[in-house]
Amino acid sequence: MAAFHVQDLQAQMKLFYPPEHSEVHDVISTPIFTDHVGKYLEQHASKKKAPQYGLLACDISNDSTLNESSRLFYNVAAPSSIFICGSQGSGKSHTLATLLENCLVRSVANALARPLTGLVFHYDSFVSDSGGIPCEAACLSSNKQVSVRVLCAPTNTATIKVASASVVQRKTLTLPKKIYACLPNVTVQELRFSQDDLNTKRMLNLMVASPGQGDKMPLYLHTVMRILRELRINQQQRGGGFNYQEFKDAMKAANLTKEQSTPLHQRLETLESFMAKQDAPPEGPKGKKGKGNVAPKNGGKIDWTPASGQLTIVDLSCPCVTAEQACSLFDICLSLFLEQRTELGRVVALDESHKYMNNTNESNVFTESLLSAIRLQRHNGTRIIISTQEPTVSPDLLDLCSITIVHRFTSPVWLQVLRRHLAGASDNGESDINGLETPNESEEGSKQYWTIPKSEIFSNIVQLRTGEAFVFAPSAIVDAIPKSHAVASVAHKGGDWRPVFLGDGIIKAIIRNRITEDGGKSIIAS
Repeated sequence: MAAFHVQDLQAQMKLFYPPEHSEVHDVISTPIFTDHVGKYLEQHASKKKAPQYGLLACDISNDSTLNESSRLFYNVAAPSSIFICGSQGSGKSHTLATLLENCLVRSVANALARPLTGLVFHYDSFVSDSGGIPCEAACLSSNKQVSVRVLCAPTNTATIKVASASVVQRKTLTLPKKIYACLPNVTVQELRFSQDDLNTKRMLNLMVASPGQGDKMPLYLHTVMRILRELRINQQQRGGGFNYQEFKDAMKAANLTKEQSTPLHQRLETLESFMAKQDAPPEGPKGKKGKGNVAPKNGGKIDWTPASGQLTIVDLSCPCVTAEQACSLFDICLSLFLEQRTELGRVVALDESHKYMNNTNESNVFTESLLSAIRLQRHNGTRIIISTQEPTVSPDLLDLCSITIVHRFTSPVWLQVLRRHLAGASDNGESDINGLETPNESEEGSKQYWTIPKSEIFSNIVQLRTGEAFVFAPSAIVDAIPKSHAVASVAHKGGDWRPVFLGDGIIKAIIRNRITEDGGKSIIAS
């Protein structure tokens, strides 16, 4: 049989060899690497594609002494997903802002040939006509390289918008009536959607046509899905986009009962209050004249075209916007941001996500969109960063994230969640020996990393100081060792060294200081 002919053996065995310079590719695609690995990367990487990375932290697993070799770098060039959790005041928002700095601001802390474009979601129930607290990520505006724009709810424009230059210079940081008045270089726009921004998928998500497990789909949603199906068929035949007025007319002709139409009208009213003036229907969802046409003169559609160094913050903090409505609107914004064709790298961040991601259908739909974005991050060039107090907000996100950064917390329940979803914190393969271990301690120069026994991991987390964290990143490369010291490989091509992955190890790290202004400092009574 020809398949077993000895003549083909050598050619067939070559099919198992890794590509040339596969070690360099491993480093290029790793989310985190050490100083030692970075030096290898500079020597071997292609000059056509310069590495882009930023200083994130210092490794203090072995020693609290900070030095050159203890530096940890975040790989800006490679798509990745990061989950940050910890109690209030432990440093998670600081870590989020530090990662955004590495992606958007050229500084002494990074090597950034082309800044990325960013999108941050923010929602806070602590807001009123008297003022509120700005999104901490907006403090990146203190560096003129970053263009920060805030998209707000139309019902909160007067409270959230920036003030005059003279007010900005005074920097009154104590809950100004104009929430972003204390920050320079920030523009505020109303969040407005045009008819072109709507499509079948977004309408289905807005209607929460995929209820949670155990929930039965309401009867009116079957009608909504049928109408959207028919409209999509017509749209495919004649060309063109989604027509919101046609959808409204078809729903009106469906003659739903009052009980069926009430939840539908509520969702459509939310959408129409965020529609651009020229696209808001002349009739509201209930057929009342002028109900839907609520946009002011400056309520034009938003330009979602990506721009290098631009940070867009969708801040839906408003007494008139619920957490459930915020999730539905965030979902539309995420879709619009990711669908733009661009060669720019993208970063999406969720700030204080525990404030709006809870056990509701709207939150579940938004979570599914995030999970989909993470699964496709390599294909759409996206980095996802989720910051939350509680790791319980979505364990599914923990499963998919390539990096988990755990700051101080004191809840045993949170620890149980981490145990079920993180290799370095799981009960499997527990070691009775505390301290430092390596994959092979006999390998000369091999990087050592922490493994913490089950009985001691909680006490170690509780004792973390502000700004310190445990980093779980199985695909992080912590060292590069000569192949002469490594286990024999089937490959005879490639470099003369091989990467050492963190695997189920843990790095204890201290996050670096901010380059831009720190907006998360505690206000201490004087």
